[in-house]
Amino acid sequence: MASMYLIVRRALQAYYPFELQALGEDKEELISQFIYFKVFRLEAAHAHPEAFPLHSAPSNGHAVCAYFRRYLIDCLRNAGHQRNVVFDNEDVLAEIEQQAAVQSDPVGSVLLQHGLDERIVRESATRFIAGLDKADQLLLAGSLGWLSNEKGGLAEIAARYRIASYHYRARKLGVTLRKGSLPTDFAATSIGQWIAKTLGIDIVAENRIAILLVLGILAEQSRAPAAEPAPERGFLCDLPQQA
Repeated sequence: MASMYLIVRRALQAYYPFELQALGEDKEELISQFIYFKVFRLEAAHAHPEAFPLHSAPSNGHAVCAYFRRYLIDCLRNAGHQRNVVFDNEDVLAEIEQQAAVQSDPVGSVLLQHGLDERIVRESATRFIAGLDKADQLLLAGSLGWLSNEKGGLAEIAARYRIASYHYRARKLGVTLRKGSLPTDFAATSIGQWIAKTLGIDIVAENRIAILLVLGILAEQSRAPAAEPAPERGFLCDLPQQA
């Protein structure tokens, strides 16, 4: 059950359907409710064990997102949630239901608005990562990718692999930003330029869902090599020191 919880939660981390804003509730709480009622189905399983055949289970991350969105729509329609949500007319609810019916791939529907699909973004992300030098690949892995669960964060990654000036490198790459930074600051980073110039997604608040999805795909493409190389003595020590 713990593994299932982590798998589903990870699949939903970068997914921000517009129904979340309409509900106005904490996303983590909604995910927990979704897992309890729709994944574990504890209460329903006790009451009607025959009601949920095994073949109805989602088979991939996209399906998990679609199931989660349907759950949010159910929440919007529930009287307990509607006391906090005002529908000025029936067209709003009708539009929600229509989008849920036609968008079996919620991730793809967001990317399609920018003329993209997941395959294109994944291939572009792979090329972007391959174009980075070894130090930046490790910083990306330490912030978003396969090294991101390491204790100590980027400081530990930099120490282990002897990456000089890692603060500067991380800001230039776009995995960290100064306090009070603006969208234009992120747009000037390597990742920001890849998103804006290569993928064609403007770095503006209105595109935050697409940007989060793209970052999620970038994180997935940052995978551990078959065998992680042991850091060599003096690895990257010759990089120029920059403040």
